[in-house]
Amino acid sequence: MTKKLSFPEDGLAELFRSWSGKGELYAGLAAVLSEDDFEWTQKHVEYRAHLILFEQCRALIERLPKNIQDWLNVLPVATQAETVRSRSPRGAINWPNTRRQGWPPAEFSGRVRRRGVDDELLSSLRWTVERLQEVHRHAKKMRPAIGDKVQAQLDTLAKLATRPELQAVVPEPPDLLMIEGIRRSGPLWRVVGDLSNTLRQEDTNDLARLAAELLTPDDDLRWRLFHLCVLGTMLGALRNHGCRPISTRPLAGRAHGPAFRVEVPGTAPWDLWFEAAGIWRSTGNDEPYVEATKGLAQPGYVRGADLFLVDHAKRRGVVIECKYSDEGAYLRSGYDQALAYLVEAKTLLIDEGEAFVVAPIEAAPKLGVGHTFAGRLTYCAPEHLKEELKRIITSWLAG
Repeated sequence: MTKKLSFPEDGLAELFRSWSGKGELYAGLAAVLSEDDFEWTQKHVEYRAHLILFEQCRALIERLPKNIQDWLNVLPVATQAETVRSRSPRGAINWPNTRRQGWPPAEFSGRVRRRGVDDELLSSLRWTVERLQEVHRHAKKMRPAIGDKVQAQLDTLAKLATRPELQAVVPEPPDLLMIEGIRRSGPLWRVVGDLSNTLRQEDTNDLARLAAELLTPDDDLRWRLFHLCVLGTMLGALRNHGCRPISTRPLAGRAHGPAFRVEVPGTAPWDLWFEAAGIWRSTGNDEPYVEATKGLAQPGYVRGADLFLVDHAKRRGVVIECKYSDEGAYLRSGYDQALAYLVEAKTLLIDEGEAFVVAPIEAAPKLGVGHTFAGRLTYCAPEHLKEELKRIITSWLAG
């Protein structure tokens, strides 16, 4: 996919309100099931993110030394003045203090300067080197040849990491103030500071920034973000109507139970499913598709909508299928999927409902509504979905 289609970031903001770190974001992305039935893990997502991160670091790595001696020449050394007493003169003698001890002196009072390493700077350097090595290892799992053009610099960093100067300190990620100090320590250290700052991107609680900088450049992650965005749009619509979505489990593909229980004023709670195939097992029903394909040499596996909001008490539901594309044939295939999910739901789970195929605004600039025996089926963008959900939730609350 060469064209970067949009998605409304306010949907992600709604989702991130209840998430605290990258682990939940990576797990959520992995939970989005692909149509080839290959299930990603959280590690898959992390490795994809590290592929992007390493590419962002590569121009800086090119500026690093290829020779270990070049590093040793700039390792930070600090000196500290210290008052000492000795039988022979050492350093700068403090003659008044020495004279007060009697004359001729039995010992001399003076100040000497002791050399040592700057632990704080070396601690940041060790963290940067080890973090870069980890990111590179993960990136190579996705693209084995990545980093080949800077292998000499990476090999030198591997030698640097084993040096006693670095092994003597604990690796600590530098904060922004420390990074500014690193940059002021010399030309090579300016590169180290910039590298540290780039590597810190992932260690942030600003999930929106993390998504924008490390995830959206990757097409295999971007469409997954679109699914999460639509989930966030649903959560925002529910909250705007006084409903309270409560997470009941981490997001995971083919997980058991709804992802959210929705507390509703004055009535029984609703369920919100993410990757809703699990609803058949949860309700003790057999999906008609699975039953129909049992006689095949290669029978089908249980399927489900990307999102399914269901009110079990009043047997009504909303089915949502996400299509992050502007390819006409692929978008039109969503009709068959959404309609099948709605028909199956009405067969065993609900008495009334409607379905949506949600695509980027560039692909679905206008609302399109078809009326079927099973119920209303709508093509729309997330921007339209907000108003459509408002209509449905208002009707449900009134009824």
